Amino acid sequence: MEKLVVLIVEDHPAVRDSIEWVVEQWPNVEILSADNFFSAAIWINALARLDLLLCDVCLPGQMNGIDVANVAVATHPSAAVVIFSADQRSDIENMRDSFSFIQKPFDSKQFIAHIDKAFCHLHAKSDLVAFSAV
Repeated sequence: MEKLVVLIVEDHPAVRDSIEWVVEQWPNVEILSADNFFSAAIWINALARLDLLLCDVCLPGQMNGIDVANVAVATHPSAAVVIFSADQRSDIENMRDSFSFIQKPFDSKQFIAHIDKAFCHLHAKSDLVAFSAV
């Protein structure tokens, strides 16, 4: 079974480590991480496949997490995206309806629910592809 490829983009090391710890609880997951737009873009462009992007909105520099997410879905259209921010969803410019959103602060149960939903969405997509190919 192929591993699911997850990219975590968060500029605070302690938060990024906590997110990695949560994601590690799922089997068959390859976790990659970045702390800004440019390092995330390098991963996104280098990957043959990206299944899940977990991304903070506020990142250092002029490009934010929405910019990262837009590059991710342009390059990997089937990737699921979970965006997190201290701001409310309605306050975030250019937020797509297709992006899942969780507001900070969040607890591990809330975060796990969003990741589960994203993984279920990916599984449903792969089942549809397999079903339609038959």
